[in-house]
Amino acid sequence: MSDPVATAPVVALTGATGFLGGHLIDSLLRAGYRVRALTRRTPTDNRTGLEWIKGDLDDEDALEDLCEGAEAVIHAAGLVKALSRSDYFDVNLNGTLAVLKAAADEDVKRFFLVSSLSAREPRLTHYGASKAAAELAVSARPWPFRWTIIRPPAIYGPGDMEILKLFKATRFGLLPNGGSRDNRFSMIHGADMAEAIVAMLKGGFGGQIVEVDDGRDGGYRIDDIARALGDDEKTPRVLAIPRPLVIFAGAIGSLVGRIIGKPLTLNLDKARLITHPDWLVRGARRPSIPGWTPVYDLKSGLKNTIEWYRLNRFL
Repeated sequence: MSDPVATAPVVALTGATGFLGGHLIDSLLRAGYRVRALTRRTPTDNRTGLEWIKGDLDDEDALEDLCEGAEAVIHAAGLVKALSRSDYFDVNLNGTLAVLKAAADEDVKRFFLVSSLSAREPRLTHYGASKAAAELAVSARPWPFRWTIIRPPAIYGPGDMEILKLFKATRFGLLPNGGSRDNRFSMIHGADMAEAIVAMLKGGFGGQIVEVDDGRDGGYRIDDIARALGDDEKTPRVLAIPRPLVIFAGAIGSLVGRIIGKPLTLNLDKARLITHPDWLVRGARRPSIPGWTPVYDLKSGLKNTIEWYRLNRFL
């Protein structure tokens, strides 16, 4: 009798050790796929059906090993903070080109690029410009596989260390907000985002750019986050920080980062991103995904995230 795990289709995954990557591994294994994941670290997750390939995006041999015999590639690796524009492009564009080449050489049938809503505004940030360039690398030529570009909005959930900083601030009754309180943004829980990608893998998606969120029309404002985090007696107060001050702080952060040789969390790119007024998923690129419905709304998703932080003693 054949081993069902050994005969399951293989999905090659980059960015597997990141926040979304962890959720993708869970979802893919649950859906019955074998996962072959690229990593620079020594792996500690040895679940059945999960294979690790040691290497990086600039390692051609590792990428060939990653893609060999795979039915699909999900390219979720990327650089979200860097010291320079060229650093973003080295990873987000050149890394994508390297994975595309390996996928084409190894006769992969499907290719999914996890991009970002930032790609819609390539003039706003170096990060967004690099993501837009990566999208163009995928869409501008006739690859021998079906491709799908996925633009997630703000993703949160267990394992996310970025939103943790906001949660820590709420312990003092404050919720910092850069820019206008009227700025709007879409959101999605990491587990829901991963399940959406797996549903697209199972379905017939190809040759399109897809934007996915939690289904909330019109997205959210910072006051919605405050209400979801609080209760009737203790809702954090929004601390509005004017955009010019955020931009100035971001510029200082970029300067300090270059001096110490390490990018800070708040740099000029990040300041421009968080003060932008519109990070809403667009209806025209927000298709119905067969077999997928988001599980978490904002309140239940934040509750789930906070419980994970407390369980792991981050809060």
